[in-house]
Amino acid sequence: MEKSEYVNLLESKPWQEMEDTFNDLSIVPIRSTKQFSINTQDWIDFSIDNFELASHKWEQPKSHYSDDGKKWNIVNNILGRNKHNSFELSYGMLGDGNKQIVDLLGLDNISILGVDPKTVLMKLIVKFPGHGMAWHRDYWDSYILKFPNCDPTKLKRYWFSVADWQDGHVFQVSKTMISHWKKGDIFEIPFGLGHASSNFGYSPMFTVSFTGYDESFTGYQEL
Repeated sequence: MEKSEYVNLLESKPWQEMEDTFNDLSIVPIRSTKQFSINTQDWIDFSIDNFELASHKWEQPKSHYSDDGKKWNIVNNILGRNKHNSFELSYGMLGDGNKQIVDLLGLDNISILGVDPKTVLMKLIVKFPGHGMAWHRDYWDSYILKFPNCDPTKLKRYWFSVADWQDGHVFQVSKTMISHWKKGDIFEIPFGLGHASSNFGYSPMFTVSFTGYDESFTGYQEL
């Protein structure tokens, strides 16, 4: 980086709009109240055996992203986030990856959340040391790709790890820093909240995002 680039970055503050947006959001406490039964090695084996079903992702605008998502990814690129520090393997969107992951988690686990399994979209994400996902907020863009007739207002969203916490693995949602989790600890992550994750440890980080319809909503048969 040249000095002129550094000075221009500090003066132009391309991050200001994002900071203002997230500072206006309400603070929501995040905690784990339920737990899945997880065998870590099964999930690692799945990631190896189905490597061809992994999307190779990093910070860059995607066609299905919201306008805000595209704009903020451009800013992230300006700030230096790229495939060298934001890479991850993401399973669930390609082929029958989602069905396999749902089967791997199992109906007994899914029933804990009261979510209809026919509506579940899960993404197994493998994040490597030195990589992280920038501060952002999610909508339901990916879910709509899988379930185009969904009603996003009926969705529930959760996050869990398939391995016990390791040094250097962190996840922040709203103003809550999450660490020291046990495999299967379930955290509800409402849409629209700022969140980010990072692996500044030495071992890969295996986590899952989980989205589905609450069983109390009877319209899920139309998906």
